[in-house]
Amino acid sequence: MIAASNGSAEILTAIYDAVLDPSRWDEVVGRIVAATNSVSGSIAIRRSGSIHLSAIHNMDPFYLDLYAKNFYNRNPLDTLKDSLSPGQIRSYTKVTQSRTFKSSAYFNEFIHPQGWGDGVISCLARGQTASGYFGIIRSPDRMLVEPAEWNLLETVVPHLQRAVEVQRLLLRATTIADSLGQAFTAAGFGVLLVSGDCGVLFGNAKAEEHIRRRVGLGYARGRLVATDRVVNQRLQALVRAGTKTEHGTEGGGGTLELRREGEGQRLIVHVIPLVPQRTWAILDRDRPAAAVFVVDPGADLLVRVRQFAARFGLTSAEIRVLAEIIAGSRMHAAADKLKIAEGTVRTHAKRILAKTGTTRQSELIRRFFETSLPGSSGFW
Repeated sequence: MIAASNGSAEILTAIYDAVLDPSRWDEVVGRIVAATNSVSGSIAIRRSGSIHLSAIHNMDPFYLDLYAKNFYNRNPLDTLKDSLSPGQIRSYTKVTQSRTFKSSAYFNEFIHPQGWGDGVISCLARGQTASGYFGIIRSPDRMLVEPAEWNLLETVVPHLQRAVEVQRLLLRATTIADSLGQAFTAAGFGVLLVSGDCGVLFGNAKAEEHIRRRVGLGYARGRLVATDRVVNQRLQALVRAGTKTEHGTEGGGGTLELRREGEGQRLIVHVIPLVPQRTWAILDRDRPAAAVFVVDPGADLLVRVRQFAARFGLTSAEIRVLAEIIAGSRMHAAADKLKIAEGTVRTHAKRILAKTGTTRQSELIRRFFETSLPGSSGFW
């Protein structure tokens, strides 16, 4: 438990509040500045050729602009910044009190006019393209950091590091969800990405709608389940196949039919294992083992089917057979619906396989959904 006597407990609360509300980072910096009897402070992100102040307290905009224009690339303190490892805290004293520093333009045009005396810097994060820093500025009559003030910084900085990382992960998760949502919404199908134990990593709006309607699918403790026990066992087996490299090929996957009890309404579920080496992790934690496509045969799939057919040069008769395959129909059922012989359906199906470069129905289904997703070539 952190003692509240030095104000650290309130500061830590403010830090984690700022993770959820980034507009409060200025307040966090202000609290630390006040608790350490400093003059001003900032959280800055340095990238190649630029600097971004994520949070500031008591800094004159005129001098911030002057720094960005004149001193960013010739700051004598950068050598110290670059030598810090994440979590390290150091005072600038050895540099700022040197004769060389006090004769520099940086001191005389930027530091001295603001009434600054010294500073303390800590590295919050260091990456290949960017680094994050937290710094406080001391006044000339309070350049020495008292032990209690230093202890507060040592307490606070690790939490600043964690907060920066959490915010990065939240931003990354939001970006991933947004990009997936846009791509999979455009696809026109319900799509879920699931881990090897059917844990749901992502579901687009269409899939969530099917789940809410309870047409044979649901969630149980964050995992995707089929309401029918036998179908659920098959679903789990197909998804588990995605965790095995040898099944993460074009031949993997399978099709399930879901029915709402007492009603004629049904959904077709195509489970397609994903190749482990070619999928990326969500939050650097779980990798999708399978994509689950939920197709409503009653919906108009013809637009997607025709787009696919145009790409591979399918005839009008082959288009009708392909639509039945994607809708989960077996050969005899497709023949009955299309009012043609089952042998004719099989002939069309063989021609579709040949034209699309596939050798079996599961490969064809995979190829159909791959080409239906915008930008999918980088994911599968």
